[in-house]
Amino acid sequence: MEAKEIVRAYFEAVTAGRFEDLFKYESPDSTYWICGENSWPLGGWQTPESRNMTFNIIRERFPQGLKITIRSIIADGNNVAVHVNNHAMRMDGRIYDNEIVTLMKIENGLIVESQEFLDTIHV
Repeated sequence: MEAKEIVRAYFEAVTAGRFEDLFKYESPDSTYWICGENSWPLGGWQTPESRNMTFNIIRERFPQGLKITIRSIIADGNNVAVHVNNHAMRMDGRIYDNEIVTLMKIENGLIVESQEFLDTIHV
């Protein structure tokens, strides 16, 4: 599977709410960072435990699921940039709509690093 296909499959699993499948696409020692470190609970470097907490928060806040639309995927060798739109109905009835860019590095067919950039005012 090429780098772009790995990233596409990863985001399709997120959209389907199959968070347990994400680890099929990631190296066991992969790193994940979300912007907004120290400004909101999910910002900063994620450990496997905090990522599970993140998935639980997503399930709780968006009980109808999170729709992710891939706007573009650009690959340069093993480096991939993906631009997505996240759209969902929050548990309080408000709409969540955010544009996100994630930079990912692929090695040996697995994601080894992810850095997610989003507008934290929407979260």
